[in-house]
Amino acid sequence: MKWHDAIAVLGLLAAVGLTPARGGAAEPVEVRVLVCHAAAAPGNVDGACRKLHGKIGAQFRYESLKKLQSQSLKLGLNQVGSVKLPNGKSLTVRPLQVDDSGVLLAVDVEGAVRTDVKVANGNLVVIGADAYRAGKLVISLEPRW
Repeated sequence: MKWHDAIAVLGLLAAVGLTPARGGAAEPVEVRVLVCHAAAAPGNVDGACRKLHGKIGAQFRYESLKKLQSQSLKLGLNQVGSVKLPNGKSLTVRPLQVDDSGVLLAVDVEGAVRTDVKVANGNLVVIGADAYRAGKLVISLEPRW
């Protein structure tokens, strides 16, 4: 590739908000998936769920919030990551676009939620809640790149 072709490619990537990593591919997005159980039964807020509690405390009624699982997915653009949830359903996440304002994620919780969300680097988004064992599953995503 000639130097002016390389500059044109870099300009095109910058125009769409992508930056090349080593080898010319976009940096992967790490998506931290946290699944907690919110229940009306008296209890505590699990330390692992504190950030989530701060985000949903006024939106849901619950007395306890317990971490059920967490997983980190490293995904390239348009690469699909999947997490099996405690209720047997699957969560899939796919980064569609990354730019300075955040990452656009396609999110699907089997039989419950299908949406695209834009999330800033390091921010937390709650993508859904599903009934589970006398409470609700609350799922959050925290992308980093």
